[in-house]
Amino acid sequence: MPYSIYIAAILSLLLITLSLNVSRLRMRHQVAFGDGGKADLTKAVRAHGNSLEQSVLFIVLLFLGETTGQLSPALTAALGFAFIMLRLLYCVGLFARILLLRQASHGLTMLVLLVLSLLLLIPH
Repeated sequence: MPYSIYIAAILSLLLITLSLNVSRLRMRHQVAFGDGGKADLTKAVRAHGNSLEQSVLFIVLLFLGETTGQLSPALTAALGFAFIMLRLLYCVGLFARILLLRQASHGLTMLVLLVLSLLLLIPH
């Protein structure tokens, strides 16, 4: 079975957790839409939204690269592991208000996506 399927499942668990956190905070603050001006809800919405935005693109590219044979299993696993760790660090940085960690993890996430994209453009 392709490694990218496991990576997608792990990212799905992260996204489910982040989504449940948004729901929990909306119930606590009695906010049906948006963030209601609540700082903790704003952070939760952004953590979920940003992770979702990045994860969808990443997993599609990773799966396509792996199943077409453009990425080896080892490279697929390495890119997947790096991406998952960077998404977790982004969330930690956001919730703990560590701006440098959040910025660095986001920048490195973009780097992983860039490397993956370029690898897929190289003919094999």
